[in-house]
Amino acid sequence: MSRPRRGVRLKREKPFDTHLDTKAGIKVRSKAERVTANFLFSNNIRFQYEPLILLGERKFRPDFYLPDYDLFLEICGYTHMPYYNDRSHSKEMVYKMHGLNAIFIHYTGRGSLRQILREELANVGIEVVL
Repeated sequence: MSRPRRGVRLKREKPFDTHLDTKAGIKVRSKAERVTANFLFSNNIRFQYEPLILLGERKFRPDFYLPDYDLFLEICGYTHMPYYNDRSHSKEMVYKMHGLNAIFIHYTGRGSLRQILREELANVGIEVVL
């Protein structure tokens, strides 16, 4: 098989396409996002998944936006990867600099993500039952 000419753009598979179904009828990228979407849906909290926002000249796609609370929710799950951690901390600083109301959950896979969500939302005055 011959190699393509230099400069020819090859179609590549996107490993992080949305593929996990949720109770809300949307597809998400990760198991932690599926738990979060199902948690929000079960607690009747309206949300948007990965809305496009423009901050300065940069585009961002926060994991979740809760419009009734004007709150962005980021689930940071690759805590073992230094580059990912640096990127999520940088994102957190940009959100703060632009005055966005946001919660960043650095989930290691240990413990109950539902419990962490319950506690983090309670910290900003959103009480949930389930």
